[in-house]
Amino acid sequence: MRVIAGRWRGISLESPRGSAVRPTTDRVKESMFNLIPHQLEGLVIDLFAGTGALGIEALSRGASRAIFVDKDPRSARLVRRNLDRVGAASQAEVWVLDWARALRRFEASGEVAAYVFVDPPYQEQLWIPVLRALPAARVSGAVVCEAPASLDLPEQVGDFVLQKSRQYGDIAVRIYKGRSGVEI
Repeated sequence: MRVIAGRWRGISLESPRGSAVRPTTDRVKESMFNLIPHQLEGLVIDLFAGTGALGIEALSRGASRAIFVDKDPRSARLVRRNLDRVGAASQAEVWVLDWARALRRFEASGEVAAYVFVDPPYQEQLWIPVLRALPAARVSGAVVCEAPASLDLPEQVGDFVLQKSRQYGDIAVRIYKGRSGVEI
């Protein structure tokens, strides 16, 4: 697993041992980032961060800050090691929280995220609950969901509307935009 593009292109990231974390493959990550603007800016949130690969990729491509969220302290340590590996620790916050508490904390902060990356453990089926809980007014770009291709996510969830959907083998990337936002 490596950074695909941007200032840290080619740097390898540490992957976990065992099957507790399912890192996004480089192929899917590259395809995912091809669906959104290539030059990112602002804050991004890597929800269910695991290794931190999605948030680190966004930072490499120009995002100014990233919040990495994972409830597992081992994953949080792995994210911190990967941030140190690319020299991005000063641009990041790592929150060891479950996703719902993290979204409440984010909403209370008053900040706006350019992109939110949502790649939860597949067995937990959290895409719809996350989209319902996420305040659309706090997302200026889009919510980027990685899910099994076999999962049928709706065209609209809460204040978010499906803008793009692409399948890569057994993985699908779905991009949701707030109803009032412009298409990407």
